[in-house]
Formats: sequence, structure tokens, C-alpha cells
Amino acid sequence: MMSWLNRNKNDIKFAELDEETQEEMLAFAGKRNKVYEKKWEKLSTKKTPISWNWASFFLSLFWFTYRKMNVYAYVFLSIIVVVDVLSILFLKKTLPGSTMAPAYVVLALFANKLYFDFALSKVKKLKNLYPDRDERLEMLRKRGGVSWLHALLFVLVMITYGFGSVYLEEEVYYSYMTPKFREAADLQGAGKLDEALTIYDDIENENVPVPSIHYNKALIYEEQQEYDKALNQMNSYLDLVPDDEEAIEIQKEMMENMK
Repeated sequence: MMSWLNRNKNDIKFAELDEETQEEMLAFAGKRNKVYEKKWEKLSTKKTPISWNWASFFLSLFWFTYRKMNVYAYVFLSIIVVVDVLSILFLKKTLPGSTMAPAYVVLALFANKLYFDFALSKVKKLKNLYPDRDERLEMLRKRGGVSWLHALLFVLVMITYGFGSVYLEEEVYYSYMTPKFREAADLQGAGKLDEALTIYDDIENENVPVPSIHYNKALIYEEQQEYDKALNQMNSYLDLVPDDEEAIEIQKEMMENMK
């Protein structure tokens, strides 16, 4: 990363481009090209490629597809998929969304530079393919700009991935959790409450809630006279199974014991 950050002497700056190439860069940017002209000019005065992009920060990968930088979006999504699959297989759950937050901040910091490099590469390529300037400008406007279609397609891909990851997580989690739950229930029935509680804590997954885990933990805490914890677990259970009349009665008893 540092070697990339220190490429200043070899980097091409927007301000260093000839007027014709600058015009073609802006033609490629299309919508809001004046905004990117200012961002690229500002980058020209900096020694690092860091420059904040609010659109990239709020829209994350959708911004890249909207700006037709599909490769960036799908490569990053591939990384997320690999991380999630490894997390599911080894940790039995996906990592919290906040885990990737720093990466999205980094993308927002480098988005303007990435877009500049992307646009410049397209301009250079089309300059060779279309020697005629008018024809080249037309193609730049057509191949550049923005695309709601690309962004919407990426939304569909993300939705598909979301459902797929939930399905995989549930399948892997239940295959791991079920025998462990039975083991914990047997220990609980045998009066080995601390051992049972350790297993319940280990198999609990906030992404795939299992009501019975909360119910059994509530009974353990109640037996251990830790009524605050027992009530919290019973409340969690009733959030998932609100019509369980027996659990409601136990909840009332716990509340009485806390008085």
C-alpha cells in the first residue's frame, strides 16, 4: 500500500493533462463532471491520492457500479463473499457488518483517485481506437457517465448473495448447533448447570436466533438465583415466541422474585 501511496513522481495529475485530454476526461465523467473536475484538480495539488467522496461513502459499492466501475465493485464483493464463507465454515456465523466498515471508509478516501485512473485508462484506450475526435467524444459519453442499470443489477446480485449467505449460515449453524444443544440440555437435566451454560453461550448466534437456547438459559439463571439474567433471557425468548403462555407465567414469577 505504501509503495502505491508514494508513486507521486510517476503519477499523472489532472492538471498535467493537455486541454484535449482534460475535455475528454470530463466527457467520460458525464453527469456531475464539474464536480469531478474540481476533485481531480484538488488531487493534482496533493502528494497523496487521498480525497473524500461522500457518494462512495454512503452508496459504497453501488457507487462504483453506478459510475460503471463494475470490476472494482465485483472484486470487492468477491472478497466479502470469501470472508463470509470462511467465517461461516470456521466460526459458524457471518461477521458483523461493522467489520467491513473500515474498508468502506478506505474506499471513500480513494474513490476519486480510482475514478480518475479508471477514466484516464478509458480515454487512452478510446484515443487509439477512434482517431476521429468527434467520434471519440461520442463514444466517451456513451461508455462513460453513469448507469442505473448497472447499479440495479448489482442490487439484485447483493440481494441474491444476502439470501444465499443466510441460507448457508443457517445450514452450517444448525448442523453444528443441534448436537451441541442436546448435549447442553442433557447436562442441564443432570444438574450440571455451569457446563450446560457454557455450551449454550458457545452455540448462541445473534444472526440465527434459537428461542430454546434463551429459554433454557433463563431456567438455569433462575435456578442459580440470578434473576436479572434469568429475566433478560426469558424476555429474549418471548420476543421470539410471544404467545407462549407458560413462559409468560414464568416471566411473571421471575419479576416477583426480583421485588
